[in-house]
Amino acid sequence: MCPVCRSGESSLVARGPDYDCHSCGDQEFNLVECGQCRTCYLNPRPTAAALPQIYSSDDYYSYDFAEKGNAMVLKARLARDRQKVDAITATLGKPASEVTLLDIGAGDGLLLEAFRSAGTPAKNLFGTELDERAVANIEKRGFTGILKRAEDLAFPPGTFDAITMIQVIEHVSEPMQLIQRLGGMMSKGAVLFLETPNMKAWDRIFFRRRNWGGYYFPRHWTLWDPATMTHMLDRSGFDVVAVSTLPAAVVWVWSVNHVMQSWFGDGRIARFFSMNNPFALALFWLLELIPSKLGRSGNMRIIARRR
Repeated sequence: MCPVCRSGESSLVARGPDYDCHSCGDQEFNLVECGQCRTCYLNPRPTAAALPQIYSSDDYYSYDFAEKGNAMVLKARLARDRQKVDAITATLGKPASEVTLLDIGAGDGLLLEAFRSAGTPAKNLFGTELDERAVANIEKRGFTGILKRAEDLAFPPGTFDAITMIQVIEHVSEPMQLIQRLGGMMSKGAVLFLETPNMKAWDRIFFRRRNWGGYYFPRHWTLWDPATMTHMLDRSGFDVVAVSTLPAAVVWVWSVNHVMQSWFGDGRIARFFSMNNPFALALFWLLELIPSKLGRSGNMRIIARRR
């Protein structure tokens, strides 16, 4: 059943295994498109009991990227995080020092660090994660760490000026219910800042049946394009302020890695195409420059304001 409109009508879009963490053996997963609202979703979905397995901190890159990531890639990411801070504060119309922020799926806490460096007090910065060690790392940085699924969060109305979900909304089981729940924790005019794969990406043409990196089987449960995302946010009480796409070099790296795994196995050739390889990332970043300006790259950014 579609997690947005509840329609049971759907058609198969893609099918593939867990290429990236190999946590599910030979099992393959189906991505389908809703016949009514055109949202794409994993069907069937992993159970809640399977989450610790597919998000093991031993395998999942987001938990310790600051420690294990390539230094050049890390520097580029820090620069991008500061751009996110600027976009959010500009939309709010207030300085970072006055912002109370919740980062859902905070990973290693680098976005929270970017807000602190811009002037946000550490006591105003909250980050959630599913793994105890990830939460411990967030708290070690001086922020408030929360060991909960996004769907289980509960804060009083008006708590947050901004909520960020960077490559997170696609991971949750009931995205529209979650957006509505978050809206209840935000002040009027607060900013919801999302980044998520873009199903209208031009490169999906080449990998659409199995290997596109944006599918990220089985961790991406729901996927959108600008129109379907705008529709969901509007139904959830938010006005979309801006939609843009960004160079999605990582999606390209994953896509090519998946093809190499299909041809040669998970060996040296496949591992050359890694998000820790700055040369591969630089090549695909250049390839994505023009499509990103045309709204056709694989990473979609949405800034919305609570009504």
